[in-house]
Amino acid sequence: MIPILIVLGLLAVGVAIVALATRRAPGARSTPVDPETGWNDPTTPAHAVRTDDPFAHAPPPEPSVPGPTRTSGAHA
Repeated sequence: MIPILIVLGLLAVGVAIVALATRRAPGARSTPVDPETGWNDPTTPAHAVRTDDPFAHAPPPEPSVPGPTRTSGAHA
């Protein structure tokens, strides 16, 4: 029975702390939020200069691991 009362007491203390931390004064109004937050603005402006891709005309990369070679005639 005692552990249940301890848990209920801690729960009540937690609720009281949250209630005191989030309470508002009577008649207090929240400040209006600026609707122009820019969350949906394009990442680059429309008048930005378009640049070419510097790697568009690059040669293909060399393979990092060479392919199989026939150096031994025993398996031929």
